[in-house]
Amino acid sequence: MAINNLDHMTVRHMETWDEMTARHRRERLDMVTSLAESRYTQTQAAKILCTTLNNLNNFVQRNNIFWPVIRQGKRQ
Repeated sequence: MAINNLDHMTVRHMETWDEMTARHRRERLDMVTSLAESRYTQTQAAKILCTTLNNLNNFVQRNNIFWPVIRQGKRQ
């Protein structure tokens, strides 16, 4: 479907950039919250999400996500 033809067609609602950004934010929050509630450590969750522990920890802190499992000093 060419963009030039959009005005000549009946188009279902196309997600706007702002809507996409908001959805991605909600999806990230939901995924990280789900991992926290599933009792993964942040180290395990970072590996699952293919990100760094530092990046995940910053996200958790910025979004005030409660993380119930803390096992400092344990390495796998």
